Amino acid sequence: MVSTKLVDGRAGPYPGGWPFYLVEVHHSKLAPLMGLDRLWRGFDRLDTVPHIRSLGTVAVIGDTLVIGVGGSSVTAWSYDVRTKELTRSPAPDWFNTSWVTPPAAFSPDGRFIAYLSADHDTTRLTVRSWPRGRIVAQSPPVSPRQLNPPRGGRIVWGNPTELRASFPVFDSGPSIASLGGVVRGDEVEVIEWRIYPDYQDPNVRLPAPPPVQPVVARDSTQQEDKWDRAARLTTRLPPSAFPELPKPFAEELEQLGCTIPQSGFIPGRGNVIHGNFAAPGQRDWAVLCSRSGTSIILVFWGGPVQCPREIEPAEDKSFLQSADEGAIVFSRGIRTRNSYHVYPGEDSAGGDREVKLEHDGIDSAFEGKASSVLFCRAGGWITFSGND
Repeated sequence: MVSTKLVDGRAGPYPGGWPFYLVEVHHSKLAPLMGLDRLWRGFDRLDTVPHIRSLGTVAVIGDTLVIGVGGSSVTAWSYDVRTKELTRSPAPDWFNTSWVTPPAAFSPDGRFIAYLSADHDTTRLTVRSWPRGRIVAQSPPVSPRQLNPPRGGRIVWGNPTELRASFPVFDSGPSIASLGGVVRGDEVEVIEWRIYPDYQDPNVRLPAPPPVQPVVARDSTQQEDKWDRAARLTTRLPPSAFPELPKPFAEELEQLGCTIPQSGFIPGRGNVIHGNFAAPGQRDWAVLCSRSGTSIILVFWGGPVQCPREIEPAEDKSFLQSADEGAIVFSRGIRTRNSYHVYPGEDSAGGDREVKLEHDGIDSAFEGKASSVLFCRAGGWITFSGND
């Protein structure tokens, strides 16, 4: 299969210094898992698309790439991997209303393009079929607000059927608009639309978000399982909702298409933590990265002492449980922890006690049920008992 990777990002001349990337072309018999860099090493590199740099994402249609260059010269290029022929297509008229940043994003299969469209003093997230331009989904209109990356917003397709977008707005004060959508046949259904206060202080926790209300609903003759629906409606925040993240880590998470799922048992933002996870005095970060219904703990090491950065991949649906008034909520959470628990009979010392760790660990919890403490030691992860 043909796949691509954006490399060598360089700041362009457009607002916020958004990077333009070379498009590297790869071929493999296996699809990349979670899109992490270490897995790209197994891909055979074919070539790099010549002459152009991409501001947005790239769609792969058979042996042809569709590349959105973006910026004030918004256009689309088609690149034939076999013949290495590069062909330019003029921008459609309806795309003249698009914002320069955040960049528009093609769905990976090239069927849709998502972008911010301008309408006088308002904007909205618009999704159209490609290349015909039929509108398949739109958010409500909001007042735009420009910020520099990585907090200037992102439009990301986690896979051909899942869309996530976030962008700064000025509705009820500085805020972040967040949209989630799924592909239903030839349409895109907006299943989540929320506006979050844009706190500048990382120590201030966001209030609990309001219940999810679908913006666009489509008639369907198929009844959706309540657990599937709960998994689909799980709140997943973009990395831009966490300004405390180190900029390189936030940019990597955006490029990987990571969203951060939120536990229904924890008020405010969660599942982004920091601590000395490898050695005393070394400040590291960890997030719960969700893509295509699966989440994994992803660690950003702040120094030379490290362990494998990917821990405990699991299906998001397996962390659902019933809560108050019959609601079904996502219940996976991670926290920084500097001790582990020993239960009676687990060792010769006996007794129920907490044991201090020489540096921080990651408490990985199924909220309300049990947790384990993941501890980095001698280049590998070991697991201690958490709370039952």
